[in-house]
Amino acid sequence: MFKKVFLSLLIFACLQLTGLASNFSGPINDILTSYDFDRDSVISISVKDKDSESIYSKNPYKYLNPASTLKLFTMAAALNTLGSDYKFQTAFYKDKNNNIYLKLSGDPLLKTADIEKLAENLKKNHKGKINKIYIDDSVIDMVPYPNGWMSDDIWPNAPKISPYMIDFNTVKVDFFLSEDKKDLRIIQKDSYKFSFVNKLEIGPETDFTFLVDDLHNTVNIEGTISKNIADRPVPVTNPRYFFCQKMNTAINKAGIKFSDKFLFAKMPNDAVLIAKFERPIEEIVKFVLQTSDNIGAEMLFKVAGGIYTQKKAADTNTSLVLGTTQNGINMFLDYYKNLGLDPKQVRINDGSGVSRYNAMNVDWMTDALSKIDFDFEKYLPTGGVGTLDKRLREIKGSVYLKTGTLFGSSSLVGIIKTKDNVYYYASNIMSYNRNKSLVKAAEDEIIFEIYRRANDEQN
Repeated sequence: MFKKVFLSLLIFACLQLTGLASNFSGPINDILTSYDFDRDSVISISVKDKDSESIYSKNPYKYLNPASTLKLFTMAAALNTLGSDYKFQTAFYKDKNNNIYLKLSGDPLLKTADIEKLAENLKKNHKGKINKIYIDDSVIDMVPYPNGWMSDDIWPNAPKISPYMIDFNTVKVDFFLSEDKKDLRIIQKDSYKFSFVNKLEIGPETDFTFLVDDLHNTVNIEGTISKNIADRPVPVTNPRYFFCQKMNTAINKAGIKFSDKFLFAKMPNDAVLIAKFERPIEEIVKFVLQTSDNIGAEMLFKVAGGIYTQKKAADTNTSLVLGTTQNGINMFLDYYKNLGLDPKQVRINDGSGVSRYNAMNVDWMTDALSKIDFDFEKYLPTGGVGTLDKRLREIKGSVYLKTGTLFGSSSLVGIIKTKDNVYYYASNIMSYNRNKSLVKAAEDEIIFEIYRRANDEQN
């Protein structure tokens, strides 16, 4: 008798699940058919409910490039390692010989105003002569770009990844045309100067790029310009020199006298903290995910990877931390392995999703969404916000999604919340040869349909 009752309940549950999946499958398939994606595109979709039961899938096990949706998963791993109360501390220390050490933290959002405040606190808290000022840059390595970053994906405005980060490592440049549009002036608005090789032509439209020559610290400008442009950001070629120039100005502004020459060394263990500037990790994670900032993602990934490696080695000497991309990858794989996910089902080469060598499947991604300890609503953009600025505004507050875009690839990953606060997890990757706006429109239709059908199920 018990076996019959159990079997009946099992059959009933299966029929319910089948009915739920059918409720989603028809409308989503209709959307895909209307766009005729199967003709020239590869589409992978996985949608699961709060119990990780699949309610819709299409090619869920195909390995595709997740693009910037990878950031959601790398930031979750970094937060797990560092903790939500972690602070990026850029600080001055003093040794017993009155030498000052500036310990860099890998803060990707550090700005001129921040180091000016830091220099003022140094002036306030340190009494007496300063012998020398050293910079300890050992927090992360100097590798500017991870494996698989292609120039077509990152230029023209991709600053180098570096422990020396200030004002996003860009300077602002103005382009002014004469009234008769026969002459062009290029005005550099920062003390850090480039030598521009101006190959711009005055034409009917504005479409130009910067090609940076690191060896000669020159920037080639090619294309056409039709109007005045103010505050165009240009990435610096030498981040350390740029940072030191800004730091030197801040120290002089604070009225601190020293030799005007920075030296570089690791901070001694017995150095004493005398001034600091702190930024909460939550501020950085939110910025990275809402703006899809690649450099910030890579820096945070490296910092967390370095600290993870140190913890694993039971090393308590923080001055020995050196964050690398490989350390971050090891942290990532171990984190998801501990959640019960197969690390062999993913291949990553960076922390931001820019690398063309990344690959994973949407089934793994959706399972990961359901398992990670992550506050989606705090960190991810909702409709009409951040990278979703012009998308899904009708259901603002009900979807929290990370976008991803590379040439020929688009992705969308996150949660869908019903009016009764029931969560669904969704992952979508499209490899396509179509107009990008058309692909984004299809993504939005699918998400909206899932939201609508999920709410119908609750009624």
